[in-house]
Amino acid sequence: MNRYEFESLISDYLDGSMPFKKRKIVEDYLKTDPDAESLMNNIRMTIADMSNLNKVKASEDFNEKLLKKVKKEGMVIRPSNNTVFGFTPFYAAVLSSLAIALFVVASQLLSVSVNSDLHNRNKYQATNSAINTPAYSKKVNIDNNHLVESSNDSLIDKDQKEKSNNSNKIKFVNY
Repeated sequence: MNRYEFESLISDYLDGSMPFKKRKIVEDYLKTDPDAESLMNNIRMTIADMSNLNKVKASEDFNEKLLKKVKKEGMVIRPSNNTVFGFTPFYAAVLSSLAIALFVVASQLLSVSVNSDLHNRNKYQATNSAINTPAYSKKVNIDNNHLVESSNDSLIDKDQKEKSNNSNKIKFVNY
């Protein structure tokens, strides 16, 4: 038995509603674990103390009187009906202005103007591209004798050959 099993069985043990075999297992566990025994004793004392308390009787209309008094003294805060998406008008205005300010600042940071460094860099690259063109991107004369006609598709021919040969190879097996 572990600690969690023991704790779940404490109330059944104290009530006496536990079968004899389980009761014996709990008592053996109490002998081996001193913390479990002190927990059991504390729960016994708490139950005894609670049974010695005087019972308080209230009138039948106690709850109604209590609710009236709470409403009368204003102890309950009622939600305001004039809200915008759950915010009071003041906080809704503050939130809206902050959202607009955030949008304006973000658009200013992300916009690319004509005088920006990025625009000037692109203009510089466009004017100097002919001078600094790498060798692999320059035009090369290609001999037209080595080109293949694009209307012939070798993949279609290959697929047709494979399909015709594969149909005899697939067999279904029933168990």
